[in-house]
Amino acid sequence: MDEKQDGKAGMTHAELVQELLTLLDVEQLGEHRFRGMRKRGGVGRVYGGQVVAQALAAAVKTVDPARAVHSLHSYFLRGGSEDHEIEYRVEADFDGGSFSNRRVVASQEGRVIFNLAASFHHAEPGHSHQPDMPDVPAPEDLPTVLEYLEQHPEHPPRIPNRLYRTASPIEVRCVGVPPFCEATPVEPSLSMWFRAAAPVEAPQWMHRALVAYASDFAMITTALRPHGRFEVQAASLDHSLWFHDDADAGDWLLYTTESPWTGHARGLTFGRIFDRSGRLVASVAQEGLIRDRSLK
Repeated sequence: MDEKQDGKAGMTHAELVQELLTLLDVEQLGEHRFRGMRKRGGVGRVYGGQVVAQALAAAVKTVDPARAVHSLHSYFLRGGSEDHEIEYRVEADFDGGSFSNRRVVASQEGRVIFNLAASFHHAEPGHSHQPDMPDVPAPEDLPTVLEYLEQHPEHPPRIPNRLYRTASPIEVRCVGVPPFCEATPVEPSLSMWFRAAAPVEAPQWMHRALVAYASDFAMITTALRPHGRFEVQAASLDHSLWFHDDADAGDWLLYTTESPWTGHARGLTFGRIFDRSGRLVASVAQEGLIRDRSLK
């Protein structure tokens, strides 16, 4: 993989990925208490995927390593601030013969901002089925988001252009028009490939944390696509994720999303994540706030 320096950040892809791994790997403060670092250079509200991934990391550190997380369900209660670290408190509710359950509460400055419940399972044999992976172009045949913007100046993004030009530890290639670049209303579905920008040498739980981090990328965007451009107030409200199999976050993963409903200033979106071989490695569901400021 290309290890050249990114002009603005002055960091290699490997350094960017290592910085993300460090961000997600929470520090233990005491029994079932952990601290999540601030994102270097972060401004404004904390990205929801970061909080999900850090909370998952805190839960993982209290469970038998032989048990892998298979599901998590979370609620965003208040917007987290990039000005402060986040404290995570874990409750060990259950350790059975095959399953463990953990609850995690995230706080900043003494105020709860987020909670999560996660279930862990000792792998065992069983029957299986899954849907086929959609037939889409390979990631190597697709432009990066920045390349798309340069090729299609008629599709300026609805978010600050600098966000698309900022060096990222997660590489994304979209099938069709990238999120926030739609000129007219389109179908509420999206397909994109993503991966860490460098190989990930880490335990499987960290690969799953990286998938959790990326799973918040496209959900609200998908629900917005049929409604054209308007002044939107958007935020994740709840987020659920099911892990079906091991994943390699350093290799391309296909994320397909579809929104069946919006209404009452909320939007519901479902997602599926496949690896390059076509295995379904995760499923996602999220409801988000999509408030039209002009309707107030």
